[in-house]
Amino acid sequence: MGILIKEVDVLTQNRNRDVLRGVDILIQGKRIEKIGRNIKGKTEFKIDGRGKLAVPGLINTHTHVAMTLFRGYADDMRFWEAWPERIWPREKKVKAEDVRAGSLLGCLEMIRSGTTCFMDNYFFMDEVAEAVKGVGMRANLAYGMIDIGDAEKRKKELKIGEEFVKDFDGKADGRIGCSFAPHAPYSCSEELLLKAKELAEKHDALLQIHVAETRKEVFDSLKKSGKRPVEYLESIGFLSKRVIAAHCVWITKREVGMLGSKGAKVSYNPVSNMKLASGGVAPIPQMLESDVCVTFGTDGAVSNNSLNMLETIKVGTLLQKSHLWDSRVLNAQQALDFATINGAKALGIEAGSVEEGKLADMFLMELNSPNLLPANSLVSNLVYSSNPSNISDVIVDGKLVMKDRKILTIDEEKVFEKIRKVSEKFRE
Repeated sequence: MGILIKEVDVLTQNRNRDVLRGVDILIQGKRIEKIGRNIKGKTEFKIDGRGKLAVPGLINTHTHVAMTLFRGYADDMRFWEAWPERIWPREKKVKAEDVRAGSLLGCLEMIRSGTTCFMDNYFFMDEVAEAVKGVGMRANLAYGMIDIGDAEKRKKELKIGEEFVKDFDGKADGRIGCSFAPHAPYSCSEELLLKAKELAEKHDALLQIHVAETRKEVFDSLKKSGKRPVEYLESIGFLSKRVIAAHCVWITKREVGMLGSKGAKVSYNPVSNMKLASGGVAPIPQMLESDVCVTFGTDGAVSNNSLNMLETIKVGTLLQKSHLWDSRVLNAQQALDFATINGAKALGIEAGSVEEGKLADMFLMELNSPNLLPANSLVSNLVYSSNPSNISDVIVDGKLVMKDRKILTIDEEKVFEKIRKVSEKFRE
């Protein structure tokens, strides 16, 4: 029956970045049917939009959502010590049902902070897909593949990755897309990387990969191949418009040019990079100069602790300004673009803006809040002042998943109770 939002202000994120005041939004089926004034019609839900701001749903292009299970386990540790000491031993205890519980928890956190779509890779990915189905989000999912030069493991990993794509791409009424995710150049053989690319082309899918996240990774790559990570990927023919490269912290201007020339996209994960003390800062201005499509990612709840994209957007802008001693770098509008229209472009979905004909993925924010007044600049307030407590309603694929701060699709308390039980196993 649809949704009618009355007299709402809108950050459209359209070509002109128009800001509309006091308009109605009619949603029918999955899409935005009409935006205007005095729209009439019977709908299942009618929302009073006075004092609210409609914003395109945020798109998180890099996370490991089920790792909410290990939130707080690897804090204040060196990157290369935290995982083998605190995370990998616990991951050996993880069962399929645990991944579903952790994924549901992460989805709830994302919904409440305005994220309507995310890109993810991990294991037991069928359970992540079922969580996405149940909670009503949109996602692009992949099985994370690692072979470390082991031919038998490579064959097994590729089979699992391809079977997952075959089984789940297009599921949940089209809300789930699938991709291939070779973990990183240092953990995957050249054979695995190129076979993953071949499979992505075969299934017309995207490729997720971690690239140049740490300084050590760069030196190891130089020692092994004589090339930096992006140079290596370019030399073997891996880079293409299908690639979404997460992190890209330790890369040179030349490598940025390679990403741009091949049409590869970048997922900028500033909070994770800072918390893990990666040391470098992703060269965002150079990426923009080279026409690289830059998006935002939170990374998982081990290396970030939060899946809050509003926080990531703010920190991401401030990090660039501080690092480059220039407050003009990465302005609020550019940051909002990264989190909305750029994310939609990277994932190939018809979302990222509030426009007629687009998928109805958006959230409503209460403007009458102490931290959002006065509304001298709605974009500035969203990027620099807002937090999840300001979000009242979330719509994904034309359906209300949260109304008046209440999740409508699943029972939150049951998820919380399951997480409390599961977490006991990992504390032992």
